[in-house]
Amino acid sequence: MNSDNSIIQLVSYSVEQTMAIAETVAKAATPGDLVGLIGELGAGKTQFVRGMAVGLGISPRRVSSPTFVFLQEYSVNQDDPTALVLAHIDAYRLAGKDDLQSIGWEGDGQELRNGAVLAVEWADRIEDSLGVDWLKVTLDHADASRIITLSPLGNWRDRMTNLRRNLDQLAPYKEA
Repeated sequence: MNSDNSIIQLVSYSVEQTMAIAETVAKAATPGDLVGLIGELGAGKTQFVRGMAVGLGISPRRVSSPTFVFLQEYSVNQDDPTALVLAHIDAYRLAGKDDLQSIGWEGDGQELRNGAVLAVEWADRIEDSLGVDWLKVTLDHADASRIITLSPLGNWRDRMTNLRRNLDQLAPYKEA
């Protein structure tokens, strides 16, 4: 157990479990939220975003890594311009603030967050541009499993008790 009770650490033994954890996180998210994903290549960042898509009512098959285009947007209802959007950024190849601005990022990304839940892969590469309100998700390899650490920043701290309660209903997973 962590000394900071707002941090949640889980062990996932499969892609399906990782996606279920992410789905639960997405259900706790509201428009304007940012989820930053950190982990090595192959740690499960894109799978996590696929799980978030499920939690937001979007087909996970639509989600692919936006490595070469930087930003993908997935809508719950493509015919409804007011429908919630999952904005998916891959910061791996971003060279700096100029690249961020090229995808419409200003300040802490509020324009991109408007009406969307924003998932940022390789968030550690642009951490100084993410603002103060975001959920840091770290995915680490651990033999045949993944350790997923959810670290709330800013307004995410207020949601961690409910998020922990909802995650407790998932099985099987165990807190690290």
